[in-house]
Amino acid sequence: MSAAFVRRSALLAAITFLPSLAIAQSAPLPAARDLVARHVAAIGGRDAVLRHPFFKAKGTLQMPAAGLNAEIEVSGAKPNLFLMKMTIPGMGEMLQGYDGTHGWAMDPMAGPRLIEGPELADLVNEAEFASVLRESANIESLETTEKVTLGTEECYKVRVKWKNGQESFDCYSVTSGLLIGSFSTQESPMGKIESVTEFKEYRDFSGVKQPTTVIINAMNQQQILTFSTYEYGAVQAGAFTPPAAITTLITQKPGS
Repeated sequence: MSAAFVRRSALLAAITFLPSLAIAQSAPLPAARDLVARHVAAIGGRDAVLRHPFFKAKGTLQMPAAGLNAEIEVSGAKPNLFLMKMTIPGMGEMLQGYDGTHGWAMDPMAGPRLIEGPELADLVNEAEFASVLRESANIESLETTEKVTLGTEECYKVRVKWKNGQESFDCYSVTSGLLIGSFSTQESPMGKIESVTEFKEYRDFSGVKQPTTVIINAMNQQQILTFSTYEYGAVQAGAFTPPAAITTLITQKPGS
């Protein structure tokens, strides 16, 4: 699971701050690829990340300021299949997915829609199953830019430049090597959203360590995702098939 994957699982709800404080550099910065490799080793190794073709994570999403509590379920499969389902009491299900070709979303308020343009480009980048390895063909370059403080922990900030012109930043702990945060600007139906995400309380699930607490800050609101289970195994039949309403939109799309 990647930083980016978790941002999507919160359905682009709002965020604010957590500014990073630049610290004067007293030594050469580690190479970005070395930082990624250290993180991958810390969570179990490359083979463990790639061992299973499918995962499903279950948990809860809280937005304290809005008094919102929801159940959330996120699934992914090789090479780039993705599905997120969030169930909000009194509102119903909010869905978002990528079937390897089409991005889509559906909720009780907006109904079904296809995701296109820059928003789709974000989703494609984030849907890659092994994005934690940062080996995607969609990545143009990685560069360590500075040492910063995120919350109370020092980390190395790595710029990820994507071939579609977008960029994001990963933050790897100086102490543990783990990915503890990410900074990004995402496209959404509401426009560009600046976000800062923190990854906490890593636990082992089937040989891969995953963050069980994810805190997202955007547009003056905080989201707290708490994941209780990660299931791994074979791809479940029909797990990423879009709902009928989305299939209809796809067939009606020009050029389909």
